[in-house]
Amino acid sequence: MAKGQGQLRHQVISRSLGQAPCLLFVGGGAAVLLLLQTMTLNGSVPASRTSSGTAASPANGTPEKAINVSASESSATPVSSQSVNVKTYGAVGDGVANDTAGFTAALNELTKAGGGVCVVPKGTYRISASGITSGHIAAVSSGVHLRGEGRGESVLKVDGMPTNHFLQCVGDNWSVENLTFDMGDHTPLSIGFAAITCRGDNWRVANCAFVKSGRWAIQSYGGSNWSIEGNYIKRTVPGATPPTGAILVTAQQGIWSRHGHVIGNVCEGVGITFSGDDGIIAGNRISGSGSGSGIFVQGAPSTHAPTISGNNCSNGRSGYDAAQSGKWWSVNGFEIWAADSVIYNNVAHDNDGGGFAIGGQNSIVIGNKAYNNGRGRRGYAGFNARINLAKGTSASHSIFIGNTSYDQDFGYKEQGNGLSDIKQIGNDYKRNRIGPAKSFSAGGQTPISPDMKSKLKALTENPDLPDNVRRAVRQCLAQ
Repeated sequence: MAKGQGQLRHQVISRSLGQAPCLLFVGGGAAVLLLLQTMTLNGSVPASRTSSGTAASPANGTPEKAINVSASESSATPVSSQSVNVKTYGAVGDGVANDTAGFTAALNELTKAGGGVCVVPKGTYRISASGITSGHIAAVSSGVHLRGEGRGESVLKVDGMPTNHFLQCVGDNWSVENLTFDMGDHTPLSIGFAAITCRGDNWRVANCAFVKSGRWAIQSYGGSNWSIEGNYIKRTVPGATPPTGAILVTAQQGIWSRHGHVIGNVCEGVGITFSGDDGIIAGNRISGSGSGSGIFVQGAPSTHAPTISGNNCSNGRSGYDAAQSGKWWSVNGFEIWAADSVIYNNVAHDNDGGGFAIGGQNSIVIGNKAYNNGRGRRGYAGFNARINLAKGTSASHSIFIGNTSYDQDFGYKEQGNGLSDIKQIGNDYKRNRIGPAKSFSAGGQTPISPDMKSKLKALTENPDLPDNVRRAVRQCLAQ
């Protein structure tokens, strides 16, 4: 099978790091191998199977089911055999009746029983603007699994401007799958309400659609070994005042996430913001983000050693950026500030800002492609090494191998004085408007650390990387 043709291929990774082995199935093509996680993860993760294709938006606004993630074996598999149907508890699903009480009653029944499956048949269910549950009360709790009949089939629709989070999920071993959330493009100005909020460990949000997504589609707070996979998220109102996003991964009472997976999601008009340790951001496709970056990964102290692979960020539009004191700013494809990041096989193109902005020390940037970025203003590059003296972070001691950058002003650029020891091996920066590179650092002088060598060695065995890139990695290891 030819590489990169999007045909389904599975890589089975077995882990036994203090727990029972866990099998992780990862599709080939855009949903890339997660080979490096054999070194960076400590513990089991929800198993998933991701198939990637082209996701279109038909005229009726229902997303194509181009990325399908099966409800395969995982830590979010139901342990209770009890099943309830929201219609049994009074929900109608005709798009007219208010069905909030029916959902609340059905989910409460499962909470009292200690878990089970809540079935949402085909239909359109109006839910009050105050959400399925009020205040900070969980709708989906430990062991509860809310399941529809498929995206575009089982639709939950907010009834007006949200005054609370729509669906609050708190606990361990829960899931939300195969539903559509219609948030009506309502965007509260003062509070960032979301369609789904997620707290706890070993949970999954999969195969859902969020249309007219509003302020945020999914917010995740802390937790470990969870997965947001195969969802379709679309914001249809242009602009980003206040800032909006598709997926936000942040802290729960000062505790950041560990081993979180954001895999195979399609986001239109909004991007992904991630924080946490040893996370995976893979196989996502972001287009037309109007705030921040297509994929933004925070730095220390919140985030360390993420793997960012097989993502595509395109057509980022100039928009509101809170970090720029409320100015309208050019949107990058990727902006990654975490130390020890592994960034490979990603594509950034046609963004108003730069392609890749890298600001974390000891990062590995390998086999990525950037083209036709910097549409918003002059001076942008496909790959930008960054420094933030105020936060004590920079791209120093990072390595760039086998990357390709063309049709920007520069192929590579270092932004800010103080960067050092950035190694460049086998990159193609030649086909750009002003020049290949605009750099200031002294270049790579410090030997590669044992940890970085281990990660590079793993990448030489990764079949998703082109042969020429793997040769460049081997060249680096041989020096």
